[in-house]
Amino acid sequence: MSWSTTPQLRWLRPLLALFAVFLLLQILMPRSTYTQIQHNFNGRYLAQPERQNAVKREFLHAWTGYQDHAWMADGLLPLSGGRKQQFCGWSATLVDALDTLIIMDLNDEFQDALNATLTIDFLESIEGCEVNLFESTIRYLGGLMAAYELSNDARVLPKLIELGDMLHTAFHTSNGLPCTHCKLLEKDLDIKPTEDAILADVGSIYLEFARLSQITGDDKYIETVDHVSQVFAQVQNDSSIPGLWPEIISPAAIGGDRTDFARKSTRFALGALSDSAYEYLVKTHLLMGKTRDVYESMWKRASREIKRFLLFRAYIPNANEKDVIFPGIASRTFGDSEAMLETRTEHLACFAGGMFAMASRIFGDPEDFYIGEAITNGCVWAYQNSPTGIMPETFTLLPCTNTTQCEWSDSCWQDQSNRPEHCMNGNCEQFKFPPGFLQVSDASYKLRPEAIESVFIMWRMTGDEYWREVGWTMFESIIEHTRSAFGHAALLSTMEIYDRDAYEKGLMVRKVLARQMDDMESFWFAETLKYFYLLFSDPDLISLDDWVLNTEAHPFRLTESVRGF
Repeated sequence: MSWSTTPQLRWLRPLLALFAVFLLLQILMPRSTYTQIQHNFNGRYLAQPERQNAVKREFLHAWTGYQDHAWMADGLLPLSGGRKQQFCGWSATLVDALDTLIIMDLNDEFQDALNATLTIDFLESIEGCEVNLFESTIRYLGGLMAAYELSNDARVLPKLIELGDMLHTAFHTSNGLPCTHCKLLEKDLDIKPTEDAILADVGSIYLEFARLSQITGDDKYIETVDHVSQVFAQVQNDSSIPGLWPEIISPAAIGGDRTDFARKSTRFALGALSDSAYEYLVKTHLLMGKTRDVYESMWKRASREIKRFLLFRAYIPNANEKDVIFPGIASRTFGDSEAMLETRTEHLACFAGGMFAMASRIFGDPEDFYIGEAITNGCVWAYQNSPTGIMPETFTLLPCTNTTQCEWSDSCWQDQSNRPEHCMNGNCEQFKFPPGFLQVSDASYKLRPEAIESVFIMWRMTGDEYWREVGWTMFESIIEHTRSAFGHAALLSTMEIYDRDAYEKGLMVRKVLARQMDDMESFWFAETLKYFYLLFSDPDLISLDDWVLNTEAHPFRLTESVRGF
């Protein structure tokens, strides 16, 4: 007699049937098995004080240069000791560095910087200045917000509201979409939405204004965000690659009979013009996804097409048996069935490794983690295989013809690469790029953070010490080539090295190094050095389970009742 016909056990049958259905659903439906973004470090203290202090020393070296030679300016010129102004003269470096000073426990320096920041009159100094909405939002609004979040200093809040209200006027247009470069607050000024705007300039404002509403309790900021996000969702399938937005969009096209918001361009990428528009889909859902599902739906549509059209494997040596993927640039004209992929990648696109890795936990798609890891591997490869140990700004690779990582062959590379002449500073000669680099259209290094950002996220999500070792090598190479008398300088080329005088421990010494440029962006303090410091810190410092970092690496605290994961 079987158990299923035994009267005493017959009551189990419906329960077992329900359990079988449950198991089947677990198999068929993608679902995250994680309850946190970070790896479970089991409460271990994992800071590396020597490396932390090395990063802090470099920060203080550049910060002292800024204090002594460019205090209250937007930026320091690290070779000449001069000053530069970029964004209405609102002391970009000062504001951008506030939260890094707190994170590095530089309390005296923070108090000096905060006292100086509180003297900035955003409204008075705006006269005649064309406000860059994107840069002002991520650097200034984000910087003030993070300083307030981390310090709990009540003096910051009025300044935060002052700036937020002023930037919010950029949305006081006929259709609620912003003027991305405008003279704000002038009398009788008719603010109009931008006709041709960079995608990232419009698609990267959700996080800061949403958090500003959470902090102040004033819903006007988040209502603006909601309107913009709904517009992006409505037009997401209007482009020549439905699901993606092109590099150039038209905010002015919303309203009336026009339908060309997403038809101003047929180029699609994750680099300079697009980057944070996709990053903010993941991060804004993390900030407030329990109350809104639009960011999740946009991400799922966009990520599917990113994986289909923008990513490629390249013919490169020294891949170390790791899966390596690079983001490229796709073009497709309306009416064409096929898209053309340009296998040119950018340092700016390296953020996508961390973006996909975080999305894998937040949205429960394990494949996205491996994509994020492979993109990060590609950026690490570019660092490790350049003459300086630093990835160039933009370069082109030879694509693999198969769907898996192709094996390297020197003879095959010579046959396939067929590299053209290269002109450097007007002197045209056969310039031999390292194997794997088909062409380098911009060999500079602008002190960018995107590669170390993804390395940091991979460490926090895996706990694998490999990523810290990789990051330390990157840090040493960057400091070796960029350190200057007054700070750290951008590099003219990561592909060439020369004998030059270098500043080391207060002395000038002769070394074989890259040529420097007299420029040091504020994100050197806000992002690059911060990510290096956090990589070697204890994982509880700015935990990815408690904070979301904006695209300028300013941390905003997550709120349990509204956060999306």
